[in-house]
Amino acid sequence: ARPCAPTGRVAGGTEGPTMPSDPPADALPGPRPSPGRGHGTARAHLPDTHAPPGSTDRALPVRPIDAETVRRLRWLIPEIAAEAAETARAQVLAYSWDRRPNDRDLLCEAITASIDAFLNPAGPPDEPPPRVLGLFRSLGETEADDGRSPEDLRAALSAATGAIAGRLAEETVRHRTGLTPQRGGTLVQLGLAYTDRLQQEAEAGCLAAEERDAGQAGPERRRIVELLLRPCPEPHRLKDAAAHANWPLPQTVAAIAVDRRQQTASPRFLPADVLSGLHLDAPCLIFPDPAGPGRRAVLQTMLGDHPSVIGPTVEVTRTALSLRLARRCLELLPPATLRTRTPVHLSEHIPTLLLLQNPELARSLADRKLAPLRRLRPSQRSRLAGTLLAYFECGFNGNSTAARLRTHPQTVRNRIRQLNDLLGPDLYNPAYALDYLMALHAWRLLPDEPHDDRAGTRTTGTRTNGTRTTRKTA
Repeated sequence: ARPCAPTGRVAGGTEGPTMPSDPPADALPGPRPSPGRGHGTARAHLPDTHAPPGSTDRALPVRPIDAETVRRLRWLIPEIAAEAAETARAQVLAYSWDRRPNDRDLLCEAITASIDAFLNPAGPPDEPPPRVLGLFRSLGETEADDGRSPEDLRAALSAATGAIAGRLAEETVRHRTGLTPQRGGTLVQLGLAYTDRLQQEAEAGCLAAEERDAGQAGPERRRIVELLLRPCPEPHRLKDAAAHANWPLPQTVAAIAVDRRQQTASPRFLPADVLSGLHLDAPCLIFPDPAGPGRRAVLQTMLGDHPSVIGPTVEVTRTALSLRLARRCLELLPPATLRTRTPVHLSEHIPTLLLLQNPELARSLADRKLAPLRRLRPSQRSRLAGTLLAYFECGFNGNSTAARLRTHPQTVRNRIRQLNDLLGPDLYNPAYALDYLMALHAWRLLPDEPHDDRAGTRTTGTRTNGTRTTRKTA
């Protein structure tokens, strides 16, 4: 995650948190506390719930934790804020990409300022100060400008709040503050009131920005995404929607299916011409002119190592088809293929997808063409199948096969002789080459069925009480 400023000025010209020295006891709200019995630190008093309505204790909420704990927690504000921002990005997919390729982290800055104000002994703990409210309103406006919805912002702030609460509770317990259930309940109430107020202000800023930008870029971007993903959008409606969204309508696009099960904490740059559908139940991106010069490198930079599948390049009116194929590919491809740290292009995996579309048929072909290999032990079977696949792909060249497998050429020759004995002359018949290649790929992609385990079981000569036993060998 990008670092947020721990001190000094933050977004909107507001002051960031400062790390004070030991705060004086009289800086805490309420009357000056006296040292607690058995402890050397002063404790902020709990409000007296039985006090008369006009009393100071009832009117002014105070913190139910001691001044020393507050001082220690304030030193941890930058660290806690950074962890909270990372948690929000890890749990909310819309925050995995950022429209601004700069070093400022507005989300982290807002979180830092809010924790600083909450732990400030001189301020009320249940009401954020105006500067923090203004910062969260600006954050909401910025998120709307970046194409994120109020739901995305609410989810991110909720995730960050949970991370902050967990860390504050952990530090409070670690310092053995002796927080009683009553004081803990008061602290939770203050925190909930505080965070609810911040969320309301952030959502108000987000909605205000959407109203301000109506007919320009913000919500219109989401509207054109919804229009593009319809089966047969009308070209004239696409042109009108693109003009309202200030999005140059391209000739071709590629839809990108994003795997929401795997999320990263560090945000990446999302170019201005890329439409975001990360708010949808099945998140996606729409990438214009994918076949243009340098566009493949842009895809690599934009997607990074996030598991995703780039659909085929299609005319802009067929965006829904590109996304449907990309989503199907995302469902079918093995997890290892999606974790290669490079974007997965559907067009480069069509043979694999054809096999995975009908696994029963592919497995039947593998069982028919490679039946002799079933008689071998699993480990031996795997080595010979891998060697045969490499042998086919290297044009029956033993040395090239050995180089690909990183083994000795003589080892490859020995395995090929064994394969010739098992499979016979059909191995070199061009009419069966495609069958063998498909069968070998299917064997590699599809897991063995339960009955396949019998291939690795053989009878041994051991007898127990006159009964012949079997054991599985690998």
